Amino acid sequence: MLKIGLIGKPNAGKSTLFSAITSIDVDIANYPFTTIKPNVGISFVKDKCPENEINAKCNPREGKCLDGIRYIPVEIIDVPGLIEGASEGKGMGNEFLDNIRDADLIINLFDASGMTDMEGNPSESGHDPLDDIKFVNNEIISWMNGKISKDWQKFARKEDNSPERLDVKILQKAATFGLSEKDVSFIMTKESFPDKLIHWTDNDINRFSEAILKYVKPVFSIGNKLDLLTDDSIKALKERENKMYLISAEYELLIEKAYNNGYISSDAIDFTFTDKSGEAQKTVLNRIKEKYRNGEIMRFYDVLTSIIKSLGYIVVYPVLDETKWEDKNGNVLPDAYLMKDGDTALDMAYKIHTDIGKNFIRAVNGRTKRVIGKDYKLLNNDVIKIISNSR
Repeated sequence: MLKIGLIGKPNAGKSTLFSAITSIDVDIANYPFTTIKPNVGISFVKDKCPENEINAKCNPREGKCLDGIRYIPVEIIDVPGLIEGASEGKGMGNEFLDNIRDADLIINLFDASGMTDMEGNPSESGHDPLDDIKFVNNEIISWMNGKISKDWQKFARKEDNSPERLDVKILQKAATFGLSEKDVSFIMTKESFPDKLIHWTDNDINRFSEAILKYVKPVFSIGNKLDLLTDDSIKALKERENKMYLISAEYELLIEKAYNNGYISSDAIDFTFTDKSGEAQKTVLNRIKEKYRNGEIMRFYDVLTSIIKSLGYIVVYPVLDETKWEDKNGNVLPDAYLMKDGDTALDMAYKIHTDIGKNFIRAVNGRTKRVIGKDYKLLNNDVIKIISNSR
């Protein structure tokens, strides 16, 4: 399952967002360090389900499918708030950051209202919210630098006497962040580093850390608390930085609670009201709905889906029966895997199970019914049967 680290300074609204997108109740309060240990839950990436092509309702083993939209599960790791010096251990920062070592991507949730200081305390004077983006990125890089540079001279002298390639050598350091040999090799094709590790400077280590975030473990900034901003303030923020996403975790939580309590028909923004909803609830929810309709704020599910797609992830459906698109129990399209664009049928076999990958024979395309080989490059919404002599 894809793992997503949710980080930011204290009181940025991470706990509120986590509760909204995972339906897990956690402590939520308007003060720093409400969360003192990581919360882990499941959220979803949305994609159109191919069930309509076979005229049969799918039966997801994980996630769900509503109105032809498949919700593919991803793991969310909500890390307690980071303060300045976190990379050096201040505020248990090193311990907190260690929880995102194996995250596939990182979301930096920041207070777009600017109504908190750098340590997350409420502040009427506030500060520039865009400073939070730089602050968190700097803390992550500093944390990585600290891990990589530890005992560097001893490590460099030993590895420089080894006949292994440079990427294999540096993997011993990079593996602590969940990087594979393939990841490190890709970084080495994009950036230039000294052949001898003993010649690496602090700047080289810093560049390598930055390359990890650029090519392997990207950080996406999402501004929160848009419910506290005026339309003009939101417009001004977008003009300053048009590449970031803007949400309201508070609105997300209100919609989720209304849906779970049966007041609205769905958690999508085109919801309708049920008989259980009162006039006061309708007034609040209609006002929220209008904000989304005007395009001022994005739903988090849509933001997350946009991020995943921008990174080249595709959705692929493994089946046992390529004709009916079923598993051995007759479940239609039971599984949906997030794969990287460029992954092959063999990569998918390994994702299902290592033994299936090792004993791969061939695969079958569920749409064309044609036999495909291990090097077949997967496409979004592919339905694939893997044939293996694995028992």
